[in-house]
Amino acid sequence: MPRPLRLVRHVPKEELEEMYRKERNPRIRERLHAILLLYDGKSAEEVSSILRRSMRAIRYWISAWNEGGPEGLIPHFTGGPRPRLSYEEWEDVLREIEGRGYTLKDVAFYVRDTRGVHYTYGGVWRVLRRKVKVRYGKPRREEENRPPDAGAILKRE
Repeated sequence: MPRPLRLVRHVPKEELEEMYRKERNPRIRERLHAILLLYDGKSAEEVSSILRRSMRAIRYWISAWNEGGPEGLIPHFTGGPRPRLSYEEWEDVLREIEGRGYTLKDVAFYVRDTRGVHYTYGGVWRVLRRKVKVRYGKPRREEENRPPDAGAILKRE
């Protein structure tokens, strides 16, 4: 049987209830609810079944409360993993391949060969389309016999 968890009472119950009522963030509100139930004498297992959360989550919330009080319950997101290539490096890649008519698959091979970083087709798509905001377009080679002022000639006719 696991040892009982000890809860540090950082604030009086009335102040905790006031914090719970005023809280707008649903994650923090749920965690404050768990602490309130523990203040009322419920066991961690009972709180787990009432809130329909795992015991692991309840234990984590208790340890966060014990270490940091109400501020310990605020989630701290890291923003995910760092990208393999920075956006500045992607800008360099785009400058290097400009006008070559590369497809996304060709760009993935180019990045692998020149930078040594492996990207899938979907990974290249996400970076170029969503993050760097490269527009859609079909790669077409320009005709060799096309006059340089073809647009102006078309407008005249």
